[in-house]
Amino acid sequence: MKFIIGFILLFVSIFNVTGQEMVMDHSHMPINVPTNAKIPALSLHLSKDAMSGYNLTLQLQRYELIPPPEGFSMADLMSANISPSSGFIEGHAHLYINGVKIQRIYGENIHLPDSLFKSSVNTISVTLNNHGHMYWVAKDKKVVATLYVDQDKAPFVTYIFESFPVKKINQ
Repeated sequence: MKFIIGFILLFVSIFNVTGQEMVMDHSHMPINVPTNAKIPALSLHLSKDAMSGYNLTLQLQRYELIPPPEGFSMADLMSANISPSSGFIEGHAHLYINGVKIQRIYGENIHLPDSLFKSSVNTISVTLNNHGHMYWVAKDKKVVATLYVDQDKAPFVTYIFESFPVKKINQ
């Protein structure tokens, strides 16, 4: 009887409620940028949208922002994928507003509706992640950029933090 209960608990811990697919670990653990890859750079630019909300632009260097390729195994998703054409690591990004994960990002431009923001100070953070949702780390630092936004102030972006900022040309 203990064996049957143990087997059921193991089965439930591996499969989701529907029993149709494995539950992916979304604990967002770190993964080091491989030594044979260049460290990616990330900066954020925020502008007010003409209709409502904001438009967020990811500025990237040395990173391929793509959706997960079809047919990848879990081991492939959890590893560091390097683009054969550019030599840069591949992955996606995660968007957080006020510490809450909002969505994955597969492109450089995202519209952020007003409903995501509270009055006073808000934070917009983006992390770069591999396809297994592990966040990239280089030199013991997470690859992240954060904007502090106060809708009631001008300029509305009051502070910018970037662990590995994009280098501007002619600087």
